[in-house]
Amino acid sequence: MQKNYGIKFVSFASALPSLCIKNTDLQKLYDTSDEWIYTRTGIKERRIVSANESGLTLSVSAANEVIKKSNVKPEDIDLIIVATATPDKLYPTMSCMLQGKIGAKNAVCFDLSAACSGFVYGIVTASQFIYNGQFKNVLVVGVDVHSRFLDWSERTVSILFGDGAGAVLMTSCLAGDDQLLGYSLHSGADVNLDLELDNSNVMYSEFKKPKCPNFVKMNGKAIYQFAVRVVPEVINELLDKINHNVNQIDYLVLHQANQRIIDSVSEKMKFNKSKVISNIEHVGNTSAASIPIAISEAIQENKIKFPCKMLLVGFGAGLTWGAVALHLR
Repeated sequence: MQKNYGIKFVSFASALPSLCIKNTDLQKLYDTSDEWIYTRTGIKERRIVSANESGLTLSVSAANEVIKKSNVKPEDIDLIIVATATPDKLYPTMSCMLQGKIGAKNAVCFDLSAACSGFVYGIVTASQFIYNGQFKNVLVVGVDVHSRFLDWSERTVSILFGDGAGAVLMTSCLAGDDQLLGYSLHSGADVNLDLELDNSNVMYSEFKKPKCPNFVKMNGKAIYQFAVRVVPEVINELLDKINHNVNQIDYLVLHQANQRIIDSVSEKMKFNKSKVISNIEHVGNTSAASIPIAISEAIQENKIKFPCKMLLVGFGAGLTWGAVALHLR
C-alpha cells in the first residue's frame, strides 16, 4: 500500500458501568459457584449498566477521556468509528449520537459491526483514511452492552459477559514515524451459528403476539476450538508479514473472552506471561471494548512501558478474527 502519511496512536481510555456483579451474586440466580466460574473462565466479577447508563454514556466517557489526554479538540476530529454489536438503537447510529455528545461537529460518523473483533477492524479501517490523506484525526470506540441480551437464568453464557467501552485517538504523522507496523484480517461464515444474537423483531402477520426476547446463544466448545486455532495462525501470519518474531514483541493483548483461551494461545506461541495483558478477572468479556479497556488499564497501572511493540488480536462472532501490530512511542 502507498502510505502518504503515518499513524500515531495518541491516547487510550476506557469506561466501565458502576454496577459490579460478582460470581457470588450469580449463585443466587442458578446452580453455580465462584470456584466453578473462575476455574472455567478466569472471571471473578463483571460490570453491567444500570438504569441511567447505556452504551452511549460509556462511549461518551471513554471518548471525552481520550480527547482530554490529547491535544486534539473535538471539532478537529474528522472521523468517528464506533465498533459495536449491541447498539443502543438500530438508528441513529452510536457514532452519530456520540458525535453530538462530545461536540465533534465536523466528523464523519459510522458504526462497524464485527463483534469481538470490532476494535481491531476499526483500527484497520481508520488507518486507510489516514494513510491516503482523507482524514487527519480519527476516534475509534469499541463498546458493547451485552447485559441487555443475556438470559440471566441460564449460566452458560451469562457468566461470561460484562459491559464497557474503550477508545483510541489516531492522528496522522510523517510516514517515517508510522506506529502501525501491520495488520491481518479474516472472516469465515459461521454456518452452524455457534455464536449468535437474533434481531428483536415481530413479523407483520404476528404483530398481535407477545414479543419473545432474543438472547445470546453460544456453542462454547466450538468457539473455544475456533479461537485457539485461528489466533496463533493470525499472529504467525502477521509476524511474518512485518518480519518480526515473538521475542521482538513486548506485549500481547488478546480479546478478553476467556482466560483459558488467553493462556492456551500465549503458551502455544511461547509468550512469557509478563508480556500478556489480561484484565478479564474483574471485567469479564466486554466484546469490542475488551482490547482498548485492557490497554487503557494496563497503561494506568504502569504494566505497559514505552516505547513498546504490541500485538492486538480480536476474534469473535461472524466468524471474524484479526490482528494489528503497533510500535508505540
